[in-house]
Amino acid sequence: MAYETAFLGASTVLGQYWTKRRYFDYLINKDNFQLTFGRSFRMMVYLDNAVANGPENVRKNVEADTKATNYLINHLSDIKPEFTVFVTTCDMLPADANEHTAAIESSDDPYVQNRINLYRELNRQYGRVLNVHLPEIASTTEKGFSKVIDTLLNPPAKGALPLAPMELHQLYFSQRILGDVQRCIPLGISSIIPAMPPLTTIEIAEILAPELLDRLPTYTPGDPKGSTRTSIHSFQWLDPKDGYLVTKEDQLELLKFYFRPDLV
Repeated sequence: MAYETAFLGASTVLGQYWTKRRYFDYLINKDNFQLTFGRSFRMMVYLDNAVANGPENVRKNVEADTKATNYLINHLSDIKPEFTVFVTTCDMLPADANEHTAAIESSDDPYVQNRINLYRELNRQYGRVLNVHLPEIASTTEKGFSKVIDTLLNPPAKGALPLAPMELHQLYFSQRILGDVQRCIPLGISSIIPAMPPLTTIEIAEILAPELLDRLPTYTPGDPKGSTRTSIHSFQWLDPKDGYLVTKEDQLELLKFYFRPDLV
């Protein structure tokens, strides 16, 4: 018997937002994950651990992430979805990737390797998959998703901030996720990167916390460069096509809207 829909990761920040706006027959979290075993679903949405709980949070205990990832991989064959939306990060894609770029095959970073392993196995075992590679998630309610957002909103009491001033950040607002994904499902494509225009740490600080600008360290050539990933499907959101979902000006306005509504 094929059930209608299931959402794996429903109790997380992104999951709660998504499932409040679209009905799912099964809301699954780590406590009732076994309810999916042996069942078939017309559609399943599955959140990678890093997307569900935040990359910064997951990196704090990579051993636990590895254990959880391996457990899920070992049980993928127990679930039979006809169509899967797999929401993961961009960590297994190069910093200048688009949807035509092949995923990295291996990494010395065990956190990144966990993303690679789950991505590879899920796509190997499931037939029809829409892979959603989210860039840096900007959560308005929870820490652990974006280091730059967390640091600027909750800075240490003194000293230089642990940020690279010219690092590029492609902040993706979780409130967009449902509309962006559902717009792509009918296209029959296998991968999307909801790529946002890159903003430097300085540009983000100028909006979120201009009083902290003098606490940013001096730029050095060895600083992290950040991401310039683009989307070949951006024309679905923005015309003319330039690889990004919105303009840089609109991205700055969204940053104000979600984090500094007093400036709007």
